[in-house]
Amino acid sequence: MKVVFLGTAGSAPVEGHRLPSILVENRFLLDCGEGVTEALCKMGLFNEIEAVFLTHMHGDHVSGIISLIWTYMLKGRRRKLLVAGPRGTADALIKLLKAVNTPMDRIRSFVAFKDLEPSEDLGYIKVCEARHPIPSLAFRVDLNGISLCYTGDTSPSPKVVELAKGCDLLIHDSTFPPDMEKEALSTGHSTARQAGEIAAKAGVRMLALFHLPYYYYENDVFLKDFLKAAEEAFSGKVFVPEEMKCYNIV
Repeated sequence: MKVVFLGTAGSAPVEGHRLPSILVENRFLLDCGEGVTEALCKMGLFNEIEAVFLTHMHGDHVSGIISLIWTYMLKGRRRKLLVAGPRGTADALIKLLKAVNTPMDRIRSFVAFKDLEPSEDLGYIKVCEARHPIPSLAFRVDLNGISLCYTGDTSPSPKVVELAKGCDLLIHDSTFPPDMEKEALSTGHSTARQAGEIAAKAGVRMLALFHLPYYYYENDVFLKDFLKAAEEAFSGKVFVPEEMKCYNIV
């Protein structure tokens, strides 16, 4: 399974780090943060996207969807594009598109909006509810015998543990530093240590620390403490994804 982290930063972009978006098998996106259109064009994969699955409607996770849809419209896309997320997603995106004076007749000719239920099973995509202040989902992807689970924004959740059981790769919210578990819980996020604990409970093979607070630190030195905390809780491979690098999960 080919996985490219187009953006890994939480909450706000900084130089060298886009907002959350994960490209899977060059076919679909998990979240669509700022900078996605430019990244896909740079990779020569802009026209390959079949679907966009949004974990929730916070700005950092959806800020790239308007430009993505507009660019497809301007280039005359005809192939259907599925854009799906938790309840309320379709209505919210339509309102956003209308607010920026989008020609809706042109958009509706190729975009299919869909609200997903927390127990939805689309075959290669399974869904569960994440723990966040607004309706939020986590996704499990199973393709060609390889599996990954992406949590979106979440506090530690037994539902996510169950969804991620036995996955090859868990991509988990790691917004807060070690020892800030109370602060993480109050905002619907996790620490790197908690991400490691969830990975251990789920019995996954690898853990990617995601939604990292690059905006809060002057450089990337803080990452060593995040990695150490996760590794103390999880004996498998832990890593911080490099943006625009293709990871071939086998």
